[in-house]
Amino acid sequence: MAKWRLKLERAALAGAVALLACVTVRSAMADEAFGSPGVVPTRGPSVKSFLGTAVNGASRVYFTGYRGILSEVYYPVLDTPESVDLQFLVGDAGGTFVDEEKVQSYSAGQTDPRTMSWQVSTSNIAHNWQIGKVIFADPNYNAIVERVTFTALNGHSVGDFNLYVLSKPYLDNAGSNNTAYTTSYNGSTTLVANHNSRYSALMTDRPWKVVNGVSMTSNGFVGQSDGWTDLLGGSTDLTMNWTFSSATNGNVAQMGWIDLGDPTAKTVSFDVVLGFGGTQDQALSDASSVLGSNISGEQEQYDTAWHNYAAGLSTQGGSADAAYYLAAMTLKTMQDKSDGAMIAGIGTPWGESQGDANAGGYHLVWPRDLFKFANALTTAGDTSTASSVVNYLFKTLQQTTNCGIAEYTASGCPQGYSRIGRFPQNAWVSGWPYWQGTQMDEQAMPIILAWRLGPSVFNPLWPQIKLTADYITNTGPWTYQERWEEDSGYSPSTIAAEIAGLVTAADIANQNGDTTSAARYLSAADYWQENVAAWTYTATGSFGNGSYYIRINPASRSGTGTDRASFAPSAGPDTAQTLAIKNGGGSHDARRVVDGGFFELVRMGVKRANDPTILNTISVYDSVLGQSLNLPNAPALSPNTWFRYNFDGYGEHNDGSDFDGAGVGRLWPIFTAERGMYEIARQGSGGAGSPYLATLKQLTTPEGFLPEQVWPNSTALPDNWIVTTPSGFTPAQPTKSMAPLNWTMGEYISLLASMQAGRIVDIPSVVCARYDNCVVPPQSGQVSVAISVNANTQLGQQVYVTGNAGALGNWNTDLGIPLDPATYPVWSNNVNLPVGQAIQYKYYRKNAYGSVTWENWSGNRQLQTPTSGNVTLNDQVSW
Repeated sequence: MAKWRLKLERAALAGAVALLACVTVRSAMADEAFGSPGVVPTRGPSVKSFLGTAVNGASRVYFTGYRGILSEVYYPVLDTPESVDLQFLVGDAGGTFVDEEKVQSYSAGQTDPRTMSWQVSTSNIAHNWQIGKVIFADPNYNAIVERVTFTALNGHSVGDFNLYVLSKPYLDNAGSNNTAYTTSYNGSTTLVANHNSRYSALMTDRPWKVVNGVSMTSNGFVGQSDGWTDLLGGSTDLTMNWTFSSATNGNVAQMGWIDLGDPTAKTVSFDVVLGFGGTQDQALSDASSVLGSNISGEQEQYDTAWHNYAAGLSTQGGSADAAYYLAAMTLKTMQDKSDGAMIAGIGTPWGESQGDANAGGYHLVWPRDLFKFANALTTAGDTSTASSVVNYLFKTLQQTTNCGIAEYTASGCPQGYSRIGRFPQNAWVSGWPYWQGTQMDEQAMPIILAWRLGPSVFNPLWPQIKLTADYITNTGPWTYQERWEEDSGYSPSTIAAEIAGLVTAADIANQNGDTTSAARYLSAADYWQENVAAWTYTATGSFGNGSYYIRINPASRSGTGTDRASFAPSAGPDTAQTLAIKNGGGSHDARRVVDGGFFELVRMGVKRANDPTILNTISVYDSVLGQSLNLPNAPALSPNTWFRYNFDGYGEHNDGSDFDGAGVGRLWPIFTAERGMYEIARQGSGGAGSPYLATLKQLTTPEGFLPEQVWPNSTALPDNWIVTTPSGFTPAQPTKSMAPLNWTMGEYISLLASMQAGRIVDIPSVVCARYDNCVVPPQSGQVSVAISVNANTQLGQQVYVTGNAGALGNWNTDLGIPLDPATYPVWSNNVNLPVGQAIQYKYYRKNAYGSVTWENWSGNRQLQTPTSGNVTLNDQVSW
């Protein structure tokens, strides 16, 4: 079981104990601590018990908790942790035990379901104590508040115990080179820490214990001279002996012994405040101001702001449950107050074995993740947050210069590889790139989100949107990396996003009078939509009947030109190609690797749910990657959970040790949500998603957070890829990777809303309508026209219709409407046209590489639209 000293730090304790044996008893008034710089620092655990921030007010502090204690705190932006640990140590006055709070029994829950303040309890009943805490961020100051009640149990009184508070700074996103010291402020002894221009100040409204005239506070180097080592690292008296006034430039920790007052009392209540600032005075002032304020009033202000936020969310027709509100408030917590950015996760995966070198963790901006959960907040009714996200994406994150030859080949480029209109793979909140990869779905998704939010959002951004749409048109559909950030080639999920991005960009272009750009975008999108199966759907696979979408076709582009043929892959999905899987997954025939990315073809409106290629792939996907977990409180589904892809190495090792660049991936709850939404589309009923929502509810932390991964039943995937849940872990429980994962929390909202609506709520209607995968109801002044035409074609040819109406492209063959060959030789689609007008129209076909052949029809066809009702066209074409 984990202790306050993280695993890497624990390894140094044996040496520390040996050192202590050689150290003479030090003066009670000792100054600088010994043992610099301490053991190698590590980050906080990645599975959170609670989290929050002040949704309104001046505060710029974001907090998390782990097993009942305050864990990572971020300030002044969400990508910068400043602390990893704040907990109590409880000893008895007789010196027979010291309990570390975070390894005791605990519970944590919201103080009410519509706020992000938390009621936390820890206890050791056998040792007769309990600690209750209410934790929140002060809305007016940069400080975290813990309202603490210590209770002596079973006839004991507080005088029977020694209570210590232990703090582990991790200032300015680093555990190294921190300095901790004791100072006096307004007559009280305060524990201050500093690194660069970051300061923390720890205060309490109880006095510190005084022993022989010395205030019992101390600063030390972790694993050498810190408070934990003093109490539990080899000392035989289990009592605080060290009172070092400073520990300079190292991995430091701070401790104070709290005076509990009347020794006969059964309980004692007090407040602990951890303040932050850009200077020592600011950190001290904020912490002191909170302690001197009406803290109950501060909490009321904090809670009221959250209540108001929750009240503004959609109730989804009354179906919104507590998990829905927790998901929405969690996502809102993840929005940085400085510029609207939202991070992927508030922590570092496997943080207890990660140090300063892993500076980014998941507390970075990924455009894909950001799209997913900003889209979910849009569904939840919080369009304000989503709008600020779009503005952040196009005004801060989007690149505006060309620099470098290629990804990771960008010598002399301050921010690494860049291209005008491109979004980096991920970035700090400031927009400064972190990794250098290009993922083409991340280029398209900001456009889709802007389109969904409407003209008031996308029209002012049209110049920036055009830059990205041009970049997609020139660069796609091939991608340097697909959504799992590993391999290049042609990916069904990436291409789905690219198509949707270009179709929505074309709609925005048309609304801004740029029909030339619109035509270019639609020409590319149509070509990619017509060929996505030819490029990524194999007919020579080794699973099922041999026909299914593969995870990625690793081929390069056929050429470097701008003609259509140059954008096609150099090899098709039926060709034997080697796919090198990262994270120790090995090298395999690309046809042997599958994932659920093909569902994005439906989610983005590119394919209908009952498309034969989709249906064929589902059986393979389920048999290769699906698993049925035993979940007593969820309906039976077979399967109900899925692995990310076969040969996935992103997870703990099979012995339970942390991911270290290799491991074994486990089940991802995201895919349960994705499948639920797909089933709603396939069955045409919101009820089809119900068992999947019920399953998600069983895959959370005890507090209700949905994680990145959960433990599976031990199994062997194809080619004897062994996946084990080791002793000490339980199937369906979160692994140590990350919880909550914001993407997953957003998918809960999207699934619940889709159930209520009876359809996938976030399919871009302009995309699914273009490809005959949905019917958009006519607006006032329009009539719905169902088009059906019998036309014989050859492989690679596509039938279109155009005419003298804007919805038909105004005779521009790149703006015309593609018809669907699902019932070939009959081609069909639907279009909304103005009522009461004489419409001229004509059919044409585009050949494989874009040339146009008009139908053999003298003049133009004629249609008089009625003033109401619907119209059906049944035409015959010859060439």
